[in-house]
Amino acid sequence: MITSMTGFGSSVIEEGSTRIGIELKSVNHRFLDLTLNMPHPLMYLENQIKDCVRSHVRRGALSLYLSVEGSTSVSPTIHTNWDVVDQYVESAREMSRRIGADSWDYSRIMMLPGVFSIREADDEAAKKIEPLVLKAVELACLRLVDMRRIEGGKLRKDLLEKVSAIEEHMAELKEEAPHVRQHYAERLRASVTDFLEKHTLDENRLMNEVAVFADKSAIDEELTRMDSHLSQFRTLLDLSSDSRPVGRQLDFLIQEMNREMNTIGSKGNSITISHQVVTIKSEIEKLREQVQNVE
Repeated sequence: MITSMTGFGSSVIEEGSTRIGIELKSVNHRFLDLTLNMPHPLMYLENQIKDCVRSHVRRGALSLYLSVEGSTSVSPTIHTNWDVVDQYVESAREMSRRIGADSWDYSRIMMLPGVFSIREADDEAAKKIEPLVLKAVELACLRLVDMRRIEGGKLRKDLLEKVSAIEEHMAELKEEAPHVRQHYAERLRASVTDFLEKHTLDENRLMNEVAVFADKSAIDEELTRMDSHLSQFRTLLDLSSDSRPVGRQLDFLIQEMNREMNTIGSKGNSITISHQVVTIKSEIEKLREQVQNVE
């Protein structure tokens, strides 16, 4: 079953006062592109988190947001620079003695620059919650994959309906195909006959060339290849998403279908053929738009 590249997975794991939250979003992309948004002390886990996501997802643009609440392991701490405070206090006392002030407001020292500084948690402290983080990431990945598979099922159903519509129009093309070469040859022979009435040429040789040229206008080969492309398309839609992503192969088949229909349109020389070609190309374009979401 094919998998969509669009999905969302989240998880929350709590242990004591610590709460780990993960949000993982995915949209379509030609390759696998993962962006992480997480507390700085946990950045040392970047490669492990990416490896975990890659083990579940092959293609798509993914963004992972990791939040930590209730844990001092990753929270910054306020540090009082006592050496600086002592200098401020000594200066304030000296100022009081010089101007003869009886008292002054110590609380104002707290507002002076350099009294406090913020220290980020280090990697060693963050390692205390590492198992919880990796467990939350794994759970979010599993939920993302579940949603992508559900969306993939809907995509498969829609794609199969479009393939069936193309096959119906192809059936009408096949009915018309035997007449294309015959009609083309008749018109060409009529033109050549008219030409021969006014000029002297080797009529047998010329008619043989007409027959060869008329054969080249046949669309049987293109119709056979279209049948093959549609059959391969159906087969890929039934492949397990765990085996390999099939989105690029589906996209390639669509390009080949367009190529065949362009050739049929240029050879057809029939209003019926031209009408069916336009209709089928419209359905192929709808296929192409949907396939962009397939992993």
